[in-house]
Formats: sequence, structure tokens, C-alpha cells
Amino acid sequence: MKKEIYIFGSTVRGEVASNSDIDVLVITDLENRRSHFPDEWSVYSFQAISDFYDSGRLFAWHLHLDSKCIYKDKNESFLDSLGSPAPYSNLECDFESLKEILTQSLDEIEKGTASLVFEVGIAYTAIRDLAMIASTKSLNRPCFSRYSPYLLYNKFPIEKSIYEKMICARLASTRGVSISKEDIVQISELPTYKIRSWLNELESIL
Repeated sequence: MKKEIYIFGSTVRGEVASNSDIDVLVITDLENRRSHFPDEWSVYSFQAISDFYDSGRLFAWHLHLDSKCIYKDKNESFLDSLGSPAPYSNLECDFESLKEILTQSLDEIEKGTASLVFEVGIAYTAIRDLAMIASTKSLNRPCFSRYSPYLLYNKFPIEKSIYEKMICARLASTRGVSISKEDIVQISELPTYKIRSWLNELESIL
């Protein structure tokens, strides 16, 4: 069985917090590969990863910049052998998809949704990913930090402390982490109009 194992993401960047997890990637030639590894790991074939690099997928850039091989069969890891991915080329399509997701979540928040924590968590994810996309244009290299919205030239207009409550909402939705009543009150007062304005600014520069 040929396989390589990597960690990637915030841990490799040294961006570690109490709520950080460790993202694990397995590249393998196993058939039925998904069943051989923990559900939370990312598992791909060598060909799939090679295709991601050839097509300039944003995930390929994430691996290129923020991954570390922890197990390999050869002296040179497979990702190292691929070199740099092709230039990111799916910006417009990815941006439009995330814009739609964010807009729908903001609509629900403004309507007073009963699923506030869930919708704010979705909004956080879309905001983070939109900033990652924008970073490919406005910064020297793609930025995959959870704080990427604050590293752009047109910084995210919400206080970082509130943004971190949005992160908590996402963790509550995906990992069952508890969120305090005080945090829920704060995110219920989220100034969505500022987020919409920021989104329009991003779109104008891309």
C-alpha cells in the first residue's frame, strides 16, 4: 500500500489556539480508501491531488503553502515532487458561489432566524473563504489564515472580538462546542449592513 500522510492548515502555520484542531491529509493508491482512515481526515488519490495542482485549485495552493509531510515511502514527498500549483484560475466562480452563500445567511440573520448560531457560523465560513480568494489578488501570496479578512487592504469592518464570536458559532454548529448566552446576544446584533458593504468592495477589486 502506497501512502503519504501530511498535516496542513493552522498548525503548520503556527496559528494555534485552544479551539484549533489538526487537519490531516492522506494521499494513497488504496481502493475504497475512505474506509481505511478516520472520517475527519482528508483522503485523496495521487491522481486527484495531481489534477488539483495542474488545474490551480485553491486547495492545492493551501497544501503547497501550509502542509508538512509526516510520513512518506520515499525521500522526496509527492507534494514536493509536484512543485508549485498552476495559477489559481477559478476565482470568479468560487467568489460567486460564496457570495450567494453569505448573502443567504445574512438574509436569514436579518429576518431573525431561529437558527441564528448555525447561520452566523455559515456566514463566518463564507467570509473567511471569500477573504482567502481575495488574498490571491491583493496580497503577494494566498493567505489561508482564519484571520485573512483582516489582512486584506480592505479589512473586514467588524471588530475582531465579534468575528471571534462568529468563529465560536461555527464551532458550536460543527463540533458541538458550547456557546454562551452573552455570545449569542452579541452575534444577534451583528451589523450585517457592514458585511454587505465589505462584500461589495471585495467584488469591485476582483
